Amino acid sequence: MAASSKVQDLTSAVPAPPSVADIRVDPSKLLEVAKIVEEQVDALQDKLMTRLDQLRIDTPSNDTVSVHATSVWNELVADGDQSYAAQVRAYVAGLRGLVNQLRTAAKEYKTSDADKAAAFGDRGVHRA
Repeated sequence: MAASSKVQDLTSAVPAPPSVADIRVDPSKLLEVAKIVEEQVDALQDKLMTRLDQLRIDTPSNDTVSVHATSVWNELVADGDQSYAAQVRAYVAGLRGLVNQLRTAAKEYKTSDADKAAAFGDRGVHRA
């Protein structure tokens, strides 16, 4: 099996981060959800900083099989542009993007409500 097909199999193992279109949130709770997601992303990133580096292995000996197997392992799992580690980092970046999308949506929601209220003008009851 070629290394590129192994990488493609590997990339399907890491889920794509959700986007604002993929989740439903009460508009008044958008900032709370963004904060919760951000806290979880921070915790995940802290764990990943120490653990992803442990995926890379050193060659146990200089025989052909060990050298080749270690090289392929490191390319597929730790070092390659489409390695497992790179996919996990991209997932974390995608979750950070989701946090930004949630915050932007919260701002747009507040602005939209203010615009709607202004469009209706003063609709209060006035007594003569």
